[in-house]
Amino acid sequence: MSEKTIFEKIIDRELPAHIVYEDDVCIVIMDIFPSVPGQTIVIPKESIPYIFDLPTDTYQHILAVAKNVAKALDVVFDTSRTCVVVEGFEVPHTHIKLYPLSKEQTALTDVIMSTEPADQAELLEYCTAIKAQL
Repeated sequence: MSEKTIFEKIIDRELPAHIVYEDDVCIVIMDIFPSVPGQTIVIPKESIPYIFDLPTDTYQHILAVAKNVAKALDVVFDTSRTCVVVEGFEVPHTHIKLYPLSKEQTALTDVIMSTEPADQAELLEYCTAIKAQL
């Protein structure tokens, strides 16, 4: 059996996370290494590296959840828009990153990828505010 991904460990509650939303299909967490305030990650509970290999119902579900969370991010962070990136390389588990961009940021290229962890109290504050908008 292969080693669990970091996302599987979060889903199984072996690692802590600020959970914005969760249902039987997916979990949404605050990104611990955000490039912008409020950056969140939508993660299907099924560990499949490539989004287009997900079952159709899972694929549609995580995109619908991403849309709802993005709309909440738009309100909480007064965005110009929330950008979406689908990943699955570094962590071989499909995940959708949501980047709420400020009014001054007009493209995802305006954002520099962070290597510094976020303040846990700030993540909790953001998590609570986003949940209130869902």
